[in-house]
Amino acid sequence: QRRQFPHGIPECGTDALRMALCSHNVHGDDIRLDVSTALTYRRFCNKIWNAVKFVLAALGPRFIPQPPEEMVPRHPMDRWVLSRLARAVGECGQRMESLEVHGALAAVHHFWLRSFCDVYLVGGLVCP
Repeated sequence: QRRQFPHGIPECGTDALRMALCSHNVHGDDIRLDVSTALTYRRFCNKIWNAVKFVLAALGPRFIPQPPEEMVPRHPMDRWVLSRLARAVGECGQRMESLEVHGALAAVHHFWLRSFCDVYLVGGLVCP
């Protein structure tokens, strides 16, 4: 890798590279990593950034978070996304206990893209 990329892979960033490395189910000392995998996770990191900026803007500057134990989701979409989050957290915990980092990352990735961004943000906030 150092011969091919003596200065690293600057177009991907360290977070994307870490995620790309964690996404592999490694049973040995070698990881076959291509730049396209790191670029995929770069776009994922960018999606996280943009979604967080969108949510913070939608909440407004005077938003004060309530303690989780006091939260009672009233809207069906809120209950739905929280159920998906609970499922992802459970799977992530099981995978980490089994030392399957790639599976934990896949659970987070799937929740963020398929449940939170694709369904909840589009259906819940943009089109109430």
